Amino acid sequence: MLGKDVEKLSDEALEKVVEEIVVFAKLSPYDKERIIKSLRNKNHVVGFLGDGINDSLSLIASDVGISVDTAADIAKESSDMILLEKSLLVLKDGIIEGRRIFDNIIKYIKMSASSNFGNMFSVVEEYFFAIFANVAYTNTHK
Repeated sequence: MLGKDVEKLSDEALEKVVEEIVVFAKLSPYDKERIIKSLRNKNHVVGFLGDGINDSLSLIASDVGISVDTAADIAKESSDMILLEKSLLVLKDGIIEGRRIFDNIIKYIKMSASSNFGNMFSVVEEYFFAIFANVAYTNTHK
């Protein structure tokens, strides 16, 4: 779909069409932003790769804004990630590594919680014992 056709659509109509169209071309910066917002309204996670001044709105509107180290300063400041290599495979490697680290953090939390359960149970038990002992002492010494 071309930018001139996107401009004619209302936001509601664009939300209906955006999932069916595979390629958008010759878009204005505003139309790029509208398409990203329409996809996000449909619960899609949107990543946008841009390197120019005209891409800054889209980089901000997307879930993950990606730029390159040779991009315009505004594009780099608007993006969430700046690629230092000339290959998009870096993104794949980063996702895999991030998932591995996240899994390790979850494992550590589960292990810490299960090993500290006994300590926490003892503290709660001692707390209730102290309350009941204090009540019993207060009732006998009135």
